[in-house]
Order: sequence, then C-alpha cells, then structure tokens
Amino acid sequence: MNRNSLEQQIAHLTQSIRENISKDLIKRGITLTFYQSLVLFRVAEKTPCTAHDVVVTTKKDKAQITRLVNDLIAIGYLDREPNPADKRQLLLTLTAEGQECYEEIRAIRQKISEKMTQGIAPEQQQQMLSWIQVMENNLSH
Repeated sequence: MNRNSLEQQIAHLTQSIRENISKDLIKRGITLTFYQSLVLFRVAEKTPCTAHDVVVTTKKDKAQITRLVNDLIAIGYLDREPNPADKRQLLLTLTAEGQECYEEIRAIRQKISEKMTQGIAPEQQQQMLSWIQVMENNLSH
C-alpha cells in the first residue's frame, strides 16, 4: 500500500468526522463550532480540568483553546474558578446549560461512531485502535 494513500485516507476520515459532527450540531440547533463542541466535550470528560488539560487532550495550541474557552464561558456553557489546591490555576467546569449541551454532543459523537464502524467487528475495531495508537506514538518520538 502506498503510504501517501494511508495518510490521505486518515486525513479524509478525520475531515469527514468533523463535517458529520458539524452537520449534526446544526440539525440539533446547537450553534457551536466543531472546535467549541470539542472543547466542551473534553471539559465534560475530565471535570474539573484546566485549560492546559484541554490543550493536552486536543493537541491544539494554547491561544486557540483560550479563545474557545472564553467563547464557551460567554455563551454560558462553562465556568472558570480558582483551584482551591493551587490558586494560580483556574478550573473549568460545565454549567447546567453546558451539561445539557454536552449530553447532545455525546449522543451525536456516539451516533457517528456507530455509523462509521458499521460492518467492522469489535475485534477489528480494537486492532484498528491499536494501529492508530502505534502510529501516533511513532509520530510523537
């Protein structure tokens, strides 16, 4: 197999996932961008967390995450408060509205994941996940 085609397929798959999530957000009347929904999703998965935690899990730059977090705070989906254990850090948590939105985003992501993996046996999905993790590790070193 041509390596460029593997890289291209992964890039196309990633773009297709983004497009499907964005379309479903619009269908459900959620006015967040893909990346705003990603940040909200990551905060919900690790609440409370810091903006740095979101930078690490999304692999996006700090300035971009700061803008997205500020947008989500302005919308009313996130709160930011001092960390009682370290006053220099600010912890991000979901508001009640943010939690409701997260539930919808989680459902969208689950539906897309199920659609994407239709016809692929669980063992094959696990093998694919292992290969992706190896490739990611290879690129990290």
